[in-house]
Amino acid sequence: MEEEGKKKFAFKKIGKLFIKGIPIGMSNTLPGVSGGTMALVLGIYDRLVHSIKNIKFKVLIPILLGAVAGALSSAKLITFVLESYPELMKAFLLGLIFASSGATIKEIKEFNWKIAGLTVVGFAIAYFYSVGVNSTQAMGSISAIKAFFGGVLGSVAMILPGISGGTILVMFGLYEGVIHALSELQMSVLLPLGLGVGVGLLSFSWLLSYLLDNYRSLLMACLTGLILGSMRSVIPAHIGEIVGFGAGFIIIYFLIRSED
Repeated sequence: MEEEGKKKFAFKKIGKLFIKGIPIGMSNTLPGVSGGTMALVLGIYDRLVHSIKNIKFKVLIPILLGAVAGALSSAKLITFVLESYPELMKAFLLGLIFASSGATIKEIKEFNWKIAGLTVVGFAIAYFYSVGVNSTQAMGSISAIKAFFGGVLGSVAMILPGISGGTILVMFGLYEGVIHALSELQMSVLLPLGLGVGVGLLSFSWLLSYLLDNYRSLLMACLTGLILGSMRSVIPAHIGEIVGFGAGFIIIYFLIRSED
């Protein structure tokens, strides 16, 4: 009986990680929304970073499978909504991002000039490098090399709260091609992209793990600035889209409350 209970408990843990991986994957397909931010909101950020660093497959595999499921299931829907209701979608993303800053703010243990300065630096970096979600351009096929390096650069953003992997792909002109490859399961693009993501995550997780363990408050201050600065890419043109903003804000608010 005890052995059976342990198996059920382990299965529940794996299932929970898989479910939390789904919104992480979905957020990584959205310009302006970071998968790292979503991991913070869901309360698995530290565990994810350390698991990547130490290659803990028991944690990584269910999260990865959930993220893949989330990315694949949302690709066509995101393309449709961005094309049909761009302003409402931007307002929704704005609400998601704004509410997500609460996940990093609560991790700051003290407030001083260093904290304030890093918040401003993070805000400035994200603000000046953010790209609007409507700036994607139609493009043809993506070469394997371009997909690989896009995956490396995008992976850093995927794990770093406040910098969207989708936005990075927009900046390098890869976003529409990658979303199309996801919706059509084009393995000639997805395999080198996935390889690049894996290389980038393994390389960057060591630095991020060190910063989380030794300079947590300072790192969270910088991430707060990055999250708030990235809102530039999803500011809607009309104030009437407040319904979308409210929906995004409420979703993240209750996710944070549920983890607390």
